[in-house]
Amino acid sequence: MNVRHARPLAITALVVGVLLLAVSLLSPQPTGMFAGSVLALLGILQLANPMLRVDAGEVRVCNPLGMTIKRFDVSSPADLTMDGKVLQHVPSGKKIARIGFGADQEDVAALRSQLQPEPTG
Repeated sequence: MNVRHARPLAITALVVGVLLLAVSLLSPQPTGMFAGSVLALLGILQLANPMLRVDAGEVRVCNPLGMTIKRFDVSSPADLTMDGKVLQHVPSGKKIARIGFGADQEDVAALRSQLQPEPTG
């Protein structure tokens, strides 16, 4: 299962990047071209690559380039829990990722339905 980046944010970054790049091509400022290129590339990468990959034996946190940043071993869904908008690794007690505003809410809901209930206060 993959948790993707929020599509509206990725599309916004892509559109703003393309617009900034188009406007900066008409002006002699190279910083606008650089910023537009970076934003457009970020939007494309966020549409193509997930932010979180949940497999049978591990959970991987990925950057927009698709490279794994953090890896957590899991033996079952009971090894993961959602505390609000924070995905936690139960055996180590570490925070895996904050999956709120920047994550696709349908993917978050699907992940939440597969995990154990939230811990009570």
